[in-house]
Amino acid sequence: MARMLPAVLVLGLSATAMAGERVYQFRTKEDASAADPSGCQAAPFEVNVRLPAIIFMREARGGGGRTGTGRERQEGVALACARITDWTFAEGSTADFYVRFELPEGHFTALGKCTMVSNAVPRPGVVFTSCALRLTQFPASYVGGFVTSASVFNPRSLPGYNTGSFWTLRVFEPDPHSPGMKEED
Repeated sequence: MARMLPAVLVLGLSATAMAGERVYQFRTKEDASAADPSGCQAAPFEVNVRLPAIIFMREARGGGGRTGTGRERQEGVALACARITDWTFAEGSTADFYVRFELPEGHFTALGKCTMVSNAVPRPGVVFTSCALRLTQFPASYVGGFVTSASVFNPRSLPGYNTGSFWTLRVFEPDPHSPGMKEED
């Protein structure tokens, strides 16, 4: 697999964001030395693909929803573990996915499915994938959340293409208005 260096972008929330919500956006790039692939033993399925990656954060600059152009800085590591059953990566096929992010705020683990979007753009063998995963482990200050991705997978190690993702991680703090939660004065 091609080696990658990830980039992470952390954005502040707009005034329309939900109370008690924190959003992290970052980019990962595969790097075989980033994380111990034996961590995939914690996945609840038989793993046949292990993708250690470095996480980088980038300063938020500019507008229009574009990734910042500021400096990148390494902010952690990730380990993705997958069970791929359709090695043609047909559009619409899915793969089981388990991922662990080690960020400065803590460890986040997620589980779910990734869906193949394309296996021929910009050339045959480069796979576009989208993941939607439920958080199963997260720091104690949160009650749950989810993570989504726009990912490129280069299983053939084609020159010029890296395996990596842009991730959006959304976590939620306890709702003080929920039953059983006391509102502070």
